[in-house]
Amino acid sequence: MRAHLLSLPLLLLLSGCWGGNDDDPARDARDPVAAAALDDPLLTDPDLTSQNRGNAALDGGIPDGAVPAFKRSSEEVTAAKADAERLLRGPIAAAPDPGGSTGTARLADVVTIGGLAKASGLGGACSGRIEYGFVWAARLPAALPVYPRGHALAAGGSDQEGCKLRVVRFVTPVEVGDVASFYYASARAGKLPAELSHEGDDTVVAGKGYAAFARKRADGLTEVDLVTSGL
Repeated sequence: MRAHLLSLPLLLLLSGCWGGNDDDPARDARDPVAAAALDDPLLTDPDLTSQNRGNAALDGGIPDGAVPAFKRSSEEVTAAKADAERLLRGPIAAAPDPGGSTGTARLADVVTIGGLAKASGLGGACSGRIEYGFVWAARLPAALPVYPRGHALAAGGSDQEGCKLRVVRFVTPVEVGDVASFYYASARAGKLPAELSHEGDDTVVAGKGYAAFARKRADGLTEVDLVTSGL
């Protein structure tokens, strides 16, 4: 009995630490994209050797089964598109037709954040100097954010000298074409060159220092790999 009584204060203390304050108005007022990036759990096992995703685990990410549930209804798609238009201060025109096409995607079968950086052609020697953590999704260039209400699966980056790099994989219920149009318009609004192309199943919006690769997953979600370098 004495042991149980002694353990009670400790349990109460721990429950207070874990419980948090779900009614914090400051938390609710944050930008939803930054909140989604920062509120996800940070993993200390970058190779995810303790979890099996059929050899498809991303460094610094979390397996599909552990991704917190998020809205994917038609109402959520409408809200995400509205947020995107507000972000760009007006309707988003459809991106022009792709200027080229290749049969193979550069990122086909790439399953690590460092691998995404290298395969994109933007990582170079910096690909091996990446730090992992969802906070990097909130550190993307202003002109190339995670699509509004997108859900980060993995992120990494570097601010080391000569290696300003950002790599984020996220999903959204918004269609690939709308996502591509958003990145084309956002890049142009940020005075960045932008071109569309097809690489295998990927629709790619790219310019000097960045590339966004969007594809439709089997579950109907749009998956995007966004890489920026030097921006």
